[in-house]
Amino acid sequence: MAGIRVEHDGAPLHGTVRLDGGRHAFAHSLACAALCDRGRLTEAPDHVDARALRAALALVFSHVRYDRVARELTFSGPARRDRVVVSRALAERSRNLFCLLPALLARAAEVVVEGAPQGCWAGARPADRLLPVLARFGVRARFAGTTTVLSWPRRVPARVEFGRPTAAGTVLALAAAAATPGRSTVLGASVEPSCGEQLACLRAMGGRVVGEPPGVEVEGADGYARVGWAIAPDRVHAVTYLTAGLLTRGEVTVTGSGPLRVPRFVEFLRDAGARVTERSHSLTAGFPAAGSLRPVRVTAGPEPGFSAGWAGFAALLLAMRASGGSVVGGEVPARRFDYAGNLAPLGLDGLRLRTEERDGRPVAFADIRPNSRAALRGGDLGACADIRGSAALLLAALTAEGPCVLRDDFPLRRGYTDLPRGLTALGVKWIGDAT
Repeated sequence: MAGIRVEHDGAPLHGTVRLDGGRHAFAHSLACAALCDRGRLTEAPDHVDARALRAALALVFSHVRYDRVARELTFSGPARRDRVVVSRALAERSRNLFCLLPALLARAAEVVVEGAPQGCWAGARPADRLLPVLARFGVRARFAGTTTVLSWPRRVPARVEFGRPTAAGTVLALAAAAATPGRSTVLGASVEPSCGEQLACLRAMGGRVVGEPPGVEVEGADGYARVGWAIAPDRVHAVTYLTAGLLTRGEVTVTGSGPLRVPRFVEFLRDAGARVTERSHSLTAGFPAAGSLRPVRVTAGPEPGFSAGWAGFAALLLAMRASGGSVVGGEVPARRFDYAGNLAPLGLDGLRLRTEERDGRPVAFADIRPNSRAALRGGDLGACADIRGSAALLLAALTAEGPCVLRDDFPLRRGYTDLPRGLTALGVKWIGDAT
């Protein structure tokens, strides 16, 4: 566990940041790309999550190489294995390892997962909901304590219908369908852009796909030759840097290798009065000349609505820089605002949190009023196991009057290649390892 120290003088941030390929876009595209005998993925990220996926890929390919300068992942030399083992140490680094199960099972008679893929506060992916998706395609599972042993003796085309959108379930279903000869149907699929990226990657591989989420038909195949694919820009990174700029009353531009696809966040910024400029591969947000943002009511949840993953950033921004009362809620996981408790001792008093029960699940709401302090006090930020929550703590430090220390940088390293470097490029006075 390492910490990060942040010191900023309150100056507005300005500049341009080039975005990495998206964490989910990478994992979801790789779920299908790994069915090919060889592949080249450009704009591939290099955070802990991506490295875990590369390590898993190496279990069934003899050549896996990542060029950090070119941001390019190449793999070739598929190998048929009797047994591959996803170690506990590897499983604990990324929940996205679930995405690669169809590709691993397509090349190994048996896949042993020691422990559950996790990596953040959400803990283990709900295997009782995800493994049945694979079972529809013929995957068999047996359990020994915390170890899961999977096999795929016969691939069976399936019809999968989700009652509520789930990105993880959608990715598994689409990858399994692509690996299964015959026609499979996936209904109620997530419309998250990364799932659309997965289908576009499958088409680039030569896969036969009819429709788009939420309703898709896939004509699977026993194997695919090769794929070349560019990973779409990271949308959470875009939201992070734009929020940093507005928290400091500055103006920040984010650019990527393709469209950023954050229309609901753009709508939110415009409703709040920010100055927004959209171009094909870039987005700029500047603080309004009026001197404060307008209050906004944000209803977050599954896409195509305002993503629940952005709710914490929106709440922090509105509490610190809006002129009136706001609400951020809807279908936000109950712990998405956990970071706020860490900031209360530093002077964050504009967020009041409450939870409600929705469809048997707790969801969170943030009732927001203007913070009594325009600048927080410096001090201990503590730690937050959520990637976005950790990023929100780091951004809150930009509004502090003194140095702040984030106690655990692992969640940030899981989801960002180097967030401190990006913020430094925008003008943060000092950000680096806590000593």
